[in-house]
Amino acid sequence: YIISEETNLKQSEKWKRGLPYVGNKGQKAEKIIDILPAGNRLVDVFGGGGSISLTAASSGKWNEVVYNDRRRTAVDLLKALIEDSPHFDLMKYVYMDRETFDNWRDNMPDSIERTLVLTVWSFGNNLHDYLWGKKTEKEKLLVTRALFSGNTGTQLDGLYSYAKNETTISGKYTVYHKWRRNQLEQLEQLERLQRIQQLEQLERLQQLQQIEQLERLEPLKYSVLDYRSIDVKPSDVVYCDPPYIGTSKDYGGFDNDSFQQWLAKCPAKQIYISEYTQLPHTEVAFVLGKKQSFQSKGERPEELLLKYVKE
Repeated sequence: YIISEETNLKQSEKWKRGLPYVGNKGQKAEKIIDILPAGNRLVDVFGGGGSISLTAASSGKWNEVVYNDRRRTAVDLLKALIEDSPHFDLMKYVYMDRETFDNWRDNMPDSIERTLVLTVWSFGNNLHDYLWGKKTEKEKLLVTRALFSGNTGTQLDGLYSYAKNETTISGKYTVYHKWRRNQLEQLEQLERLQRIQQLEQLERLQQLQQIEQLERLEPLKYSVLDYRSIDVKPSDVVYCDPPYIGTSKDYGGFDNDSFQQWLAKCPAKQIYISEYTQLPHTEVAFVLGKKQSFQSKGERPEELLLKYVKE
């Protein structure tokens, strides 16, 4: 089977995308959850931004969903946003220049807030490199300042009065797009406010406190273990989204050989893996299509959903 087009989520369901994170499955999560077999417990081994776990927990297919990621502050950030404790005023993070970003990265201790900043304002959400190059940084921050502060001294400051009655990031973001459509000829040189869109994504998680959908996440359990330390049971359905082959040097030197050894010993009978490359002892369950990204250059290979076949 081949799935080549992204499913458009309803506005009320976009919280399922979780954190903007390297490798986050985003809209493909719905497709993956449809394919995975139902059972008592789903273990999301490399949980990352949490889109698989959130979609799974709200689906009703499992009595328990384990969202695991070894980066504790990422897990704590997702949990904090869902439970709104501690509360984050996300408006504080809509403007972030390179100097401030570098200070958070290099001088601040690891924390939930630091993870929020580095996730939203890093290139490809890689937690390390500032989003924009030095030549374009000022131009791209100009629109954000105009929309949220109105103090750029340019014609763009009209955005502030246009959106001043909106009290949420998502509201201001919507107003910006309406204004942009009206001013398209003058704004051809400006890109979308990508970081504002990602903060809007986090804002939707906070809003779960105010809607009935929060009750649907009761099966969700949080875990911060190395994947080799997870207590996997034979009856579990296991989903793995590890750093893909050929990209591991970018994400902490992931050891694919150790992962293969773990797969061979894993007691679960139902193990599924996302990859670009078919791994040993697997069969292709579905072809999920090509991942699209405004940051990627060139064409990416098709993403595969593999089923591990026990010998």
